[in-house]
Amino acid sequence: MRALVIGIDSASPFLITKWMDDLPNLASIFSTGAGGVLQSIVPPESVPAWQCFATGKNPAKIGNYGFSYISKDLQLKHGKTTAEMGCFWDICSREGMKVGVFNVPGTFPPYPLNGFMISGFPVPTRKVWAFPETLMKRLDKAVNGYDIDVPLTKPTEMKGGEKSYLPMVERLHRKTLDAAKYLIGWYRPDVFMMTFQGIDLVHHDFWRYMGEPASPYSNVLHDWYVRMDEAVGELRALAGPGANLLVMSDHGSAPVSSALFINRLLEDNGLLRVKGPVKHKGDIYTRLRRFILKNLPPGTITSIYKITPNFVAHRLTASAAIERTLTGLIENVDWNNTLAFSTGGHQCHFYVNETVARRLANGSSSATSDVVRKICDLMSQLVDPRTGEKLRPIFHFKEETFKGPFQDEAPDLCVELFSGNEKVQINPRIGAEKLWSSSPHFSSIHTRDGFWGMAGPGIRRVGRMNAYLLDLAPTLLALLGIRVSTDFDGVALREILAEDSEQDVGAGDVQREALASRLAGPKN
Repeated sequence: MRALVIGIDSASPFLITKWMDDLPNLASIFSTGAGGVLQSIVPPESVPAWQCFATGKNPAKIGNYGFSYISKDLQLKHGKTTAEMGCFWDICSREGMKVGVFNVPGTFPPYPLNGFMISGFPVPTRKVWAFPETLMKRLDKAVNGYDIDVPLTKPTEMKGGEKSYLPMVERLHRKTLDAAKYLIGWYRPDVFMMTFQGIDLVHHDFWRYMGEPASPYSNVLHDWYVRMDEAVGELRALAGPGANLLVMSDHGSAPVSSALFINRLLEDNGLLRVKGPVKHKGDIYTRLRRFILKNLPPGTITSIYKITPNFVAHRLTASAAIERTLTGLIENVDWNNTLAFSTGGHQCHFYVNETVARRLANGSSSATSDVVRKICDLMSQLVDPRTGEKLRPIFHFKEETFKGPFQDEAPDLCVELFSGNEKVQINPRIGAEKLWSSSPHFSSIHTRDGFWGMAGPGIRRVGRMNAYLLDLAPTLLALLGIRVSTDFDGVALREILAEDSEQDVGAGDVQREALASRLAGPKN
């Protein structure tokens, strides 16, 4: 194998540093190669972050802004990976290399390449999730039923709580690791890319226990980092000494302080108006989901989920609940009298209703920027409801953040909110009766500070070095000796390559900004 890429979804560079003495495989990578903090994109979400990593391009060049998001024409859209995006594995495939793509979020439906592709979550039930399709039965048989995700689960809502949830995450991890080993053995790919989900799953629900030594779950995160480190060691050994290894996360994580109902804020300040009493269609599925989680054992849920038609099964998933929230926003807002709305999650995404903004500003060309400025003022005045201290907003403006043919679909403004070292979760649900909630859905949410480490025969011993997520695909291609001419937004990290080459592997619109960010070091 020439290159092995292991994605550890959501892994935090700060926890890795904290526990480095217990992570010998990651420590070996850092000591013999290069690595450090990896600044993710805006938004720091698995989709589109994995797609942006694989293409070396920002979301506006690939037309992907999230698992589910609202477009400028008020349609619900879903991000996915396509061959036309130009992922590094597609480029390698076209060059004649045998490639394997396994369990990367947002890769459904799978598509043909010189090798294989097995889709990562989300994947509809009873659909084809592998290319070639024959791999489905072969992999199912090899691991006694392949699992793509942990369906319908949230520890505090499920029967048995956290105690029942952790074995489900462990089962998913073990089957993912075993499947990866089988795939490497069956195909002997030149380039193999895969991801693990376990860290992300335990981050969201167990981060809060790290500060509670008396809790039986206080060491869950530590133990999962050790488990992931062991998996890295097993796969590296299987790939062989000639393989160059990249281990990385798509983003990092931080503890949650509280949840902000962002559209309540806009409504209270005259920027958003609802039609009347808010109606939430599909809430019956939310209630049914909670009933199932509380009353059926996790194993039973998994078995039933796999055989249930997708039009029923999907409506009971967490992703479907998010879709219902966004659909409720579309259906309940009075669009003729609304200046702006927001979608949420790990940050605020603000969209200005330009038609209304221009009308109220008598056609002024600055109408949109005036609304954005007002939103910035609002976000700058917010205080933590627990401490009374001002929150720290980080602003990402459309023109500076998103550059490419799909810029029109981008939010006009993205805002991350921090309270000390904690981050505020953003709830976009329309019709909320209060502005704040002290019981956020997650224990931790995503930040832009991920991690990366690279080592192997083609990598110099450089040590600590920060990088930008979009730098890694150009670096991989340069490492593999593939000459490309494309509009990357990242740059090849030539200083880590044992044999530098004179290839054009970075000529994008935000290339210089990417380089500046890498040299300056990521910021929260």
